[in-house]
Amino acid sequence: MKISLASPSRELEKIDNFEDRFNYLLKKGNYIGGDLVDEFEANLKSFLGIKYSITLNSGTDALLMGLLAIGIREGDEVLVPSFTFFASVECILHLRAVPVFVDIDPLNYCIDTDDMKSKTTNKTKAIIPVDLFGNDANIQELYKFAKNNNLSIVEDVAQAFGSKDSHNNYLGTVADIGAFSFFPSKTLGGIGDGGMIATNNKKFYELISKLKNHGQKSSYEHEVLGHNSRLDTLNAFVLNEKLKIFPEIVDGRNKFYSFYKESLKHFDWLELPRKNNKDTLLNYFTIKVQPKIRKKFLNFLDDNDIGNAVYYKKPIHHQKALERVLKNKISLPVTDEMSNSVVSLPYYSFPKDSELDYILSKFIEFKP
Repeated sequence: MKISLASPSRELEKIDNFEDRFNYLLKKGNYIGGDLVDEFEANLKSFLGIKYSITLNSGTDALLMGLLAIGIREGDEVLVPSFTFFASVECILHLRAVPVFVDIDPLNYCIDTDDMKSKTTNKTKAIIPVDLFGNDANIQELYKFAKNNNLSIVEDVAQAFGSKDSHNNYLGTVADIGAFSFFPSKTLGGIGDGGMIATNNKKFYELISKLKNHGQKSSYEHEVLGHNSRLDTLNAFVLNEKLKIFPEIVDGRNKFYSFYKESLKHFDWLELPRKNNKDTLLNYFTIKVQPKIRKKFLNFLDDNDIGNAVYYKKPIHHQKALERVLKNKISLPVTDEMSNSVVSLPYYSFPKDSELDYILSKFIEFKP
């Protein structure tokens, strides 16, 4: 049996009359923007409880335009974890700002608030907390710290659509700007790249609405230097339909979570992930193993056709692209430890019992 790391197409099977409706739209020929995108943005506002939502063509663009909106300029320092996908830092570098790398909490892989506070200087202008794997990056504490120190927050919520913080707010709705991704494997995933910004700030909304469409406020009236970052219509249709069945998607993922928590708790050679709270919706199910057995374990999973990944085996501060930016050696001990220990297992909505049984049978076979 072959088990994929993610299975986003399975959710399409839960959408009523999906193929006929999709083919109708395909033949209709409207592929960018339009009523379906407007409807999706309206439904996102209602779902998240925010004033403004702006769809874009990727989560990466959401981060970039978030930084542009808050006014990040060359030389500004931005606090960010190194244990994250490259986009979290790439957007800083594109603006010639300076990423200041912060270590992570070993329990949830998110930004270490104490380390972050110690690295805040008079050059610090913003924080990019990453809600990694769906966990809350302690956004309530970060928000208070940011406001007390005149800092802005662009929250990287790429892996956390549907998760809530300790105050029952959806992640991405408390910060100045929440940057979401609709990459297919996400908790709300489309049929291609896609992204969104959530904000309650009208000024940010108006600026980003222009930035995403070549700086236009209206057709051929270019007020600022912008980008081309519009959501495809067919993707918006799929995302909107998935949003309608999102409670089922959540239940489907939580079935997988409950299976892992109950079935793998007896294996003393691995450490299971912890949720911040009952309203945490994991995007990836990431365990920790001893570095000395990880390669053997990964090879075992490959040999048995069980999807796997290491998020992230090489932290950003070790990447070649950062060699010219980082003048001094950086010490991030927890980040380095986690990068040598983590393994992400298959995790998606609506797993089949036969798939779960197969995974467990192989875990029983593995000899560390």
